[in-house]
Amino acid sequence: MIKINSRVITPNSRPYIIAEACINHNGNFNIAVKMIREAKKANACAIKFQMHELEDEMLKKTPKSNNFKNSLYETLKRTNFTIEQHIKLKKICEKTGIDYLCTPFSKKSADNLVNKVKVKALKVGSGELTNIPLQIHIAKKKLPTIISTGMCTENEIKETIKNVKKFNKKIIITHCTSVYPCPYELTNIAYIKRLQKLFEFPIGLSDHTNTIYTSLAAVTLGAVIIEKHFTLNKRDVGPDHASSIEPHELKQLTEGSLAIHKSKGEKKEIHREEKQIIEWARESVVSTENIRKNEIFSKKNISVKRPAPTKSEIPAKSLFKIYGKKAKRNILINRKIKWSEII
Repeated sequence: MIKINSRVITPNSRPYIIAEACINHNGNFNIAVKMIREAKKANACAIKFQMHELEDEMLKKTPKSNNFKNSLYETLKRTNFTIEQHIKLKKICEKTGIDYLCTPFSKKSADNLVNKVKVKALKVGSGELTNIPLQIHIAKKKLPTIISTGMCTENEIKETIKNVKKFNKKIIITHCTSVYPCPYELTNIAYIKRLQKLFEFPIGLSDHTNTIYTSLAAVTLGAVIIEKHFTLNKRDVGPDHASSIEPHELKQLTEGSLAIHKSKGEKKEIHREEKQIIEWARESVVSTENIRKNEIFSKKNISVKRPAPTKSEIPAKSLFKIYGKKAKRNILINRKIKWSEII
């Protein structure tokens, strides 16, 4: 069983919606607090932050992708929260009624989150998918762990999961394409079905498009976790705002995901609530002109019209069976015909 705080995650559970705050707070603690409250208002299950221990995580000189204006090191140094701030954010989340999640990017940050912030679950980003030493280090903590799979091959996913599950089987895998923002044609969300066949673990989506469409579609495919970049304003300056959704969109996502989850039943039956509709929506065999006793039923004198027949009357599906039979008595025009009136 995989449990994130009070929520049990199974392949059939209600979608667990994560608002990924990333660094969209721009290092401003008050903005981060506001994001927590807005995520809660939108009924997200969790809000996720990032913890960076830069000296343990990266060299100062790193390549820069198009979504970064400044170097990665300088951007993260400017926006990173302290351990004490993370502890405060977690307490605010608990008071607000939303789960606090956080992504570590090195062994030290993972240790800090577990030992000092006291997290109950961890999320490993796509950039660390092939970082087997870190994946194993995190796995040994035996906490529920979400593993994202952007920027990798299927064989790399298999290799990582093979190593991780030796130490921890509380795994959730999220399909991901790490482009910011991600064009629809690169999302390949049908791959979720492939992951479901490959692994015995729940599967979700970490979505980097700047709308909610692919996330909602992923729920129809069985995604049980949706992680979505979240911002208070898409037009803010920063590497992730353009690939994020705003509070009103997050609310639409939570509502839509729940609606889709509720509608995924596979049975076909007549529901109790449908029966009163049947009474007026179905059709009966009716007379279209006055019919004399012993007259033969044909296209000329009978057809089908609403409402539905009672048990003694003839349903529309039996019209062809009546052709060629005779009327047992006189029948007036525009009357539902009864079985007892035919010979």
